Amino acid sequence: MDKIRLAIVGCGGMGTRHLYGLRELSQTPFCNVELVALCDIRRENAELAASEAESLLGVRPLIFTDLEEMARQVPDLAAVDVVTDPSVHHSVACEAMELGLHVMVEKPMAITVKACRKMIEASERNNRLLSIAENYRRDVSARLVRHLLETNAIGEPYMGLFHTLSPSNAIFITPWRHLKLRGGPIIDLGVHFTDMIRYQLGDVEEVYGNVRLVEPTRRKPERIHDTYTFYRNRFEAMEAEVPATAEDTSVAIFQMESGVTVNWIVGLGGHGSCGGERILGTKGSIEGFGTRGGRISLKRRSEEEKSFEEILETTDGFTLEPLAEHFFPSRIAVGDKAVDWKLIALEYYELAEAILHGRRIEVDGISGMKDVAAVYSIFESSKLGRVVKMSEVESCQVYDYQSEIDEALGID
Repeated sequence: MDKIRLAIVGCGGMGTRHLYGLRELSQTPFCNVELVALCDIRRENAELAASEAESLLGVRPLIFTDLEEMARQVPDLAAVDVVTDPSVHHSVACEAMELGLHVMVEKPMAITVKACRKMIEASERNNRLLSIAENYRRDVSARLVRHLLETNAIGEPYMGLFHTLSPSNAIFITPWRHLKLRGGPIIDLGVHFTDMIRYQLGDVEEVYGNVRLVEPTRRKPERIHDTYTFYRNRFEAMEAEVPATAEDTSVAIFQMESGVTVNWIVGLGGHGSCGGERILGTKGSIEGFGTRGGRISLKRRSEEEKSFEEILETTDGFTLEPLAEHFFPSRIAVGDKAVDWKLIALEYYELAEAILHGRRIEVDGISGMKDVAAVYSIFESSKLGRVVKMSEVESCQVYDYQSEIDEALGID
């Protein structure tokens, strides 16, 4: 099978997870990616990742601390996977595309909508592919919800509920995830959720929302569950307390172009909790939009609720792409300890197929920008105290909240 030569840029914790995704892909008959290099401004991070890659893939990639030098020295390099922190996604991705490389970039696509637009422009100007690594929609549960909606299983959708509110003042994975200039927890988590809402129910038309910072001080948790060496080393060096500058709680109403209304409560702080996702239609409802390793159920009028397994048994015409079928032959990812890595492998496979054979990128720059804009529409609405149109946010006409970030980071 033909393969693209790829490099990973950013060798922190998420970069390590992507190495495991490549390992999953390499163990299948579908492998179309060869990892040839790693790049990080901190050489020690790249060295650690190179050792991990050698253990997982059997080959030690070349190491660089400069993107331009890597592009010049690595023969036939086709693409880079940008896994830095979100505040520099745009600068790294744009430089890579100017150097003639195709790009896959982790979510959120960029730190602001204007930064997203700079990436889209660079992609178009250089005729390079731009793929956003949005993984939840690739899970079997999300694909099944999409199929149920497309086959009218619950009639015409009219309402959605997306609630995930967790009480905590603990540091969420890394201290930078609590800083406004690095994205914050609502952006970091929220783009997953806005992508799922858009994937299942179409584009957003307008938003009314409120955001606030409930936990101005974040504290180091007693332990972490990650086994990656990078994460564990960073945890050991983490300060006991860090200041938070990014809002951690949000409430919103999304009015979709289709007429569906979605109630959103998303947060990671405070002292109360709520959870649950549901899509309501004229003939029934689906519990769950789909998520990584997730489970859904279906309830139709005058019928007993169907479990995930029962839906699969009684639903006709539901198919997965061949690599997903290979990874999830039972069509259930629940309990699969490697599900995170397998979904990353699906992202890599798609990128390579697009480069080699012209396959369509599912979450391209426009889609990634819409996910970021949908989250920021809550922030912009909160700052203005009114409903905002998505067209206003996507075009940067309504931009008070994000302008502060752009000014601080030099994004023009």
